[in-house]
Amino acid sequence: MIITIIRTIIDTWFKQRSKSPNSISNDLLAPRAALQGYFGYDDFREGQREVVEKLLSGKNLLGAFPTAFGKSICYQLPGLMLPGLTVVISPLISLMKDQVDALRETGIDSVGLLNSSLTPEEYQQEVKRLADGEIKLLYVSPERFRSRRFLNTLKSHQISLFVVDEAHCISQWGHDFRPDYIALRTAIQTVNPYSVALLTATATPEVREDIVKQLQVEKCETIIQSVERPNLKFSVCEVPGEPEKYQLLTKQLEQLTGKGIVYAGTRRQTEEIAEYLKREGYRVDFYHGAREESERTRVQDAFFDDTTAGIEIVVATNAFGMGIDKPDIRYVIHWIIAGSLEHYYQEAGRAGRDGEDSQCILFFCSGDRRLQEYFMEESTPNKPDLLQLLKLVEDSPSVSKFRLVKPQEIESANEVDESKIRVGIGYLEKLGFLQRLYNLPSSIPVDLIADSNGESRVLDSLRNQPEIQLIDFCQEHNLSPNELIEELTDLQSNGYLRYSGAEDTMLIELYHGSKLFDNISEEKIGGKQYIQNKQYQLDQMILYARTDSCRGKVVRQYFGERVDSDCRCNLCDICDPSLLDTYNSLIEEVISESDVNR
Repeated sequence: MIITIIRTIIDTWFKQRSKSPNSISNDLLAPRAALQGYFGYDDFREGQREVVEKLLSGKNLLGAFPTAFGKSICYQLPGLMLPGLTVVISPLISLMKDQVDALRETGIDSVGLLNSSLTPEEYQQEVKRLADGEIKLLYVSPERFRSRRFLNTLKSHQISLFVVDEAHCISQWGHDFRPDYIALRTAIQTVNPYSVALLTATATPEVREDIVKQLQVEKCETIIQSVERPNLKFSVCEVPGEPEKYQLLTKQLEQLTGKGIVYAGTRRQTEEIAEYLKREGYRVDFYHGAREESERTRVQDAFFDDTTAGIEIVVATNAFGMGIDKPDIRYVIHWIIAGSLEHYYQEAGRAGRDGEDSQCILFFCSGDRRLQEYFMEESTPNKPDLLQLLKLVEDSPSVSKFRLVKPQEIESANEVDESKIRVGIGYLEKLGFLQRLYNLPSSIPVDLIADSNGESRVLDSLRNQPEIQLIDFCQEHNLSPNELIEELTDLQSNGYLRYSGAEDTMLIELYHGSKLFDNISEEKIGGKQYIQNKQYQLDQMILYARTDSCRGKVVRQYFGERVDSDCRCNLCDICDPSLLDTYNSLIEEVISESDVNR
């Protein structure tokens, strides 16, 4: 009965909106009634209603909302209320699947999922549901937008809302750049949605501006919620050096309960800290980007396993990042300062997503700054390095106007750090010498399922070729790499084959060669500005660690919030005397023991 009433209210709201499509109905009961009907919540959390109403009225917006704000409701609810289809882009398959499963558990069946985890049969089933109008919320991975056929499929539907989750991934100056997000600019222009929502958890004003610029979303309003989360307690423990950190870690863990993450600065540190904690009797493992994918998956699964077979602690680099959506992480300890408050708050914010009290603890000593300055220097662009990189791109295997660049091969052959290669590519793109497109697999295993009856020359060529070597195949068949991947994507979607392969190769369109680079000045390259920006970020991180006033104030100001000069968060060790006394006591104990041992 209640659902029928709510549906009637929503239908009435639709009729009112159709008379004035650019303004929201004066009847503000409809969104709350829909919230109750679809999700069973009595009312919105602070800030959610404003977002919902703007999207219902056709506004484009960029929302920066902290973890646990409930941003999914902000687009799921209007997506269910608006006529037509809502498309949600998310960078991680696991996050998409979790959201789709959660919606279905609440009885919302008009939700679909299209990503590489589906079998061809499952993909076709979802496409049919889409064609039959059974889907209101469609979750899509960004690489789907490589396919022109998929874009044409979307174009045949009325797209009410186009949602880009983790929108900072489009910004090369954000903390988690994803090249696949570049294709979303064309997608938005092609499907012409009623409104666009760009959502992220942490982004500085500069990154927020870059998100809108990169995706070219016009008349985009910005809604910012405070990054402050009242269940997170922030503390800094300053010690003389690394030996004291080990002692402090042991004493900290004796007082902490539940599962936690220890973030280290280097791969070597993760292994050494994990080995130390194993000797101390903890169930622990390490995680970094150089481990095999199967090993990383095993560690993550063990961390999510709450039985005694699981592990209590993961010691990790920042590779253990997006997608770590375990709600009951009780503490996050940073072994060393991050390069910016943006990175630090993103990582520390993985604690306490269930709303329960959790600890965010930073170990700090004056020597920690040197490691971050080394990372900064290694990634700083300068003219000789950029010229060398441009020549390496020129000399990379080519197909037509495209170059296929493997950063790991360049790194090993030329002793150039991979992160410096990625930053350098970004600068060469900014200077107009090239355009970085999405990443591709250099070797593509293919499993044929059905015959295309001569409709696809690619498929016909694969009958006796179970694995494609990307460059050779493109050159042999006069195909550009993006055309090949689009064709493979469409063939997989239509059930003719399955393809896979690690995306280890950058697809780069080269506009100008190294001969023109002599005319570029150091000032235009912007290396000095890059250093200044990075130095400012590191200075703010140090300020956070060493401030004798509210740490929350430092963080909020960094993210562009207005705060009073006498702001006190009551969530950090500076504002909370009990926290300060606890950690000062531990530090004094550690230093005293170190003096005795010397």
